[in-house]
Amino acid sequence: MKWTFQITTALLLIAGTTACSPKMPAAQESMSALQPTAAETVHPLTTRTGIQAIDRVLDASGDVQKLRSLIQFTSTKCTKRDGLGGLPKCLPDEEDGTPVEVFPFLGPEGSLLRKEEIKNWPGFEVSGIFGIYEVSTSAFSDENYPAGQYAILFVGKENQPAISLRVRDGKIVRVDYVFDDSRESLDATLQREAAKLILGPVAR
Repeated sequence: MKWTFQITTALLLIAGTTACSPKMPAAQESMSALQPTAAETVHPLTTRTGIQAIDRVLDASGDVQKLRSLIQFTSTKCTKRDGLGGLPKCLPDEEDGTPVEVFPFLGPEGSLLRKEEIKNWPGFEVSGIFGIYEVSTSAFSDENYPAGQYAILFVGKENQPAISLRVRDGKIVRVDYVFDDSRESLDATLQREAAKLILGPVAR
């Protein structure tokens, strides 16, 4: 599937870049080890906010079947045009512009998973919650990639990207994969996208 390929490719690129990086001097390496990583400064997965629309999604975060049941699909139209990205491709028996329901993902590129394919979505593995916030009106959004009202920013387990679940009315409207899951990068995500923090990061 396209979105799976994109995610896997990005992870391999990141791993390759890390492997080729020169070793830090001992003093610098020692100082780096003292800096808290995102994974060391998260809230436990049992954390709740008291906001029903958010807590409903948090309750389902460890169960892929429940997560799938909370997905709010986006209505769009398929296309017969060639090329990557853009609208979902029409199936052989569909006319150009046929209405379809999709679930959007954002990472290095965007992708749209058809409703009938959602049973193949494996969910995600996370270690904790980095932050929860109301999404700013300046955050990226378009008709196929709704930004949602709230975002739940999870830190992934080892070798897994961070995940931002976009939520509206207790439904998941989009999933963002954040491959740079350093503390600095996730802090920057909050600064860039949060209109109001509901759950801030654990203090350094």
